[in-house]
Order: sequence, then structure tokens, then C-alpha cells
Amino acid sequence: MILSFRMRIVVLEKRTDGGFTVKKTAVFLAAVFATGILFLSACSARNPASAASFQKTAASLGYKVTQAADTSYGSDTKSLIAAKSGSDTQIAFTVFADASTAEDQFSSLKQDLTATGGKSAVDADAYNKYTAQNGELYYTLVRIDNTMLSCKGTVAKKGEIEDFIKAIKYD
Repeated sequence: MILSFRMRIVVLEKRTDGGFTVKKTAVFLAAVFATGILFLSACSARNPASAASFQKTAASLGYKVTQAADTSYGSDTKSLIAAKSGSDTQIAFTVFADASTAEDQFSSLKQDLTATGGKSAVDADAYNKYTAQNGELYYTLVRIDNTMLSCKGTVAKKGEIEDFIKAIKYD
């Protein structure tokens, strides 16, 4: 036995008294719904990575991770450096004591790179992303909450940096 369903589309004629028709109301509601979906998808929450997840992701992508020997960020921070053999790409991951300190450090590094003509991709309360190019060098800074990812490599390895940022979900 085959079941079939038929949809019936009813189009009402335009009312002459200027009132809303079913067709106008349906189009309006569809537009509101689509706008709401787009807005909510753009506001998806980003969660900061932990030092352990950074190490795991970096190792899975072929990077060797070491603890930064000296950080000027203070004793309550943890900094890790990821580097890949045969590549000029270096990625530093820092967990700060609080989001305010991370934001201050992000702003400071961003200001240092501003002369290169970089651009802010996103600038929000809990998430910032900034990219810059200086000759053959390519930089990306990403801050989520109390963490910061600082990437440096050659323009030729820009894709490698972007792949890492996507892998750690900082894009």
C-alpha cells in the first residue's frame, strides 16, 4: 500500500482594506524566524581551551609543546609554546589569572602589531581576533576569556596557522 500526501497551498487575494493577509503574515514570520536563526548562530559561545587540551591538539597536529621558560606575564600564568619541526610557525598559548589580564595583554600585542596594518576580525567582550602581515611574516592573535593564542609564521604557512586555530576551536 502506498500512501501519498498532497500539500495544498492557499493563496488569498489581497484585501482591499489594507489589512494583513495570510500570505503577508507568513512571509513576515518567515523573515523574523530566519533573522533569529542567523543571529543566534553568530552568537555561539566560545569556550577557552585548557593547557592540557592545547597540548593534546598541538601534539596531534605534529607540534612539539614546551613550557615557556620565561614569561613577562607574571607567576600566575601558564604559557606553552608549540613548534613544528621543519616549519617557522610558532604558537604560544597562555592561560592568565583572569580575563582582564588576558584582554590587557591582547591589547598590548595588538598595538605592537598595528603598525603592520593588521585588522581585527572580531572584537567582543569575551573573544578577540586580530591578524597582521609584515612582509613575509604573518601573525594571528586570539583571545577567549582568560586565554590567549599568539601565532607567528610565514605568509606561506598562513594555512597551517589557520588550521591550528580551527583545530583548537579558536576560530
